[in-house]
Amino acid sequence: MIDIYKKLPKTNCGKCGVPTCMAFAVKVKNAQRKISDCPYMSPEDMESSSQKPNVTQDDNYERVSSKLEVDAKRTNFKEVSAAIGGHFETNNGCEIISLKMLNKPYEMSKEGLFENGTYCRDSWSKIIIYDYIRRKGSKPLTGEWVTLGYFPNTASHVKAFQRSAEEKISTVFNKHINKLKAHSKELGGIETSGKMKADYLARFDLLPCIPLFLCFWEADEEFPASCKLFLDSSAEAYIDIEYLAYLVERFVELFVNL
Repeated sequence: MIDIYKKLPKTNCGKCGVPTCMAFAVKVKNAQRKISDCPYMSPEDMESSSQKPNVTQDDNYERVSSKLEVDAKRTNFKEVSAAIGGHFETNNGCEIISLKMLNKPYEMSKEGLFENGTYCRDSWSKIIIYDYIRRKGSKPLTGEWVTLGYFPNTASHVKAFQRSAEEKISTVFNKHINKLKAHSKELGGIETSGKMKADYLARFDLLPCIPLFLCFWEADEEFPASCKLFLDSSAEAYIDIEYLAYLVERFVELFVNL
């Protein structure tokens, strides 16, 4: 981490989405950020930022997922499954937790994470699901809708989140609300109502106990189309907030590109 920090400008400008250069260095070390996310890194510094010349960012992600996998395998599968909204079963003596992430089915066993019967090779999917399992969901859903900025240490992410997520949905589906509804249905969204008035409101389960609420307003004579994404305030009990932010970004990419 110190070696990474020495390469940074040490100005705490926040342009990487993290408040300080020291915090950014920690996140790079833990594979939560890429060194290239710092706009002031030179190609030479990026190349020399790893202790081993052949180590890639994917290697770092795999290292983190391997550590989280060990923790997830140590949990009591039956108890955890009930706590996180998964389905527990045994198959030939093998304990399995089944769950969906972004409407896609996964299975966790003592052998690791599987997608469609094949060992999952996507490090980020493993990181998110292993973290979700090992945290055991210690807090029930509150029903309180909050934005990403509600959670601790996320203030620096809010503008980037609005630009990369909410504004992207607003732009893509401007004057195309029927297309938005079709995409929602394909990703398992359920049209709902209640907490907020909007032209379209849907609930998506990013993971069984991590709902996301999409509110969309069509453009009119005064205002352009707009979108707001809300989460349940209990989300931080189920997943690391950095991983949650990435999961929401992945949801948006899937949603607009279906």
